[in-house]
Amino acid sequence: MTRITAGAVAALFLMSASALALHCPQDAAAIDAALAKVEISDEVKAEVVALRDQGMELHEAGNHEESERVLAEAMRTLLTAI
Repeated sequence: MTRITAGAVAALFLMSASALALHCPQDAAAIDAALAKVEISDEVKAEVVALRDQGMELHEAGNHEESERVLAEAMRTLLTAI
């Protein structure tokens, strides 16, 4: 992967980390956008998608702090894979 692509993915994540609380949907959207643009193994992709889905389930259940933690883990997993 080129540095420009990696930089673009990193920028997506930084933009999603807004100063507002409860930014779970924005984080999930950033993960989805990054997944559409990067080439990673099916195994890593499945792990990231599972974490993303778990994070959104937590968000919908009202557990926003844990949701943000799980979504951040999904982002870290994705970033380390590229």
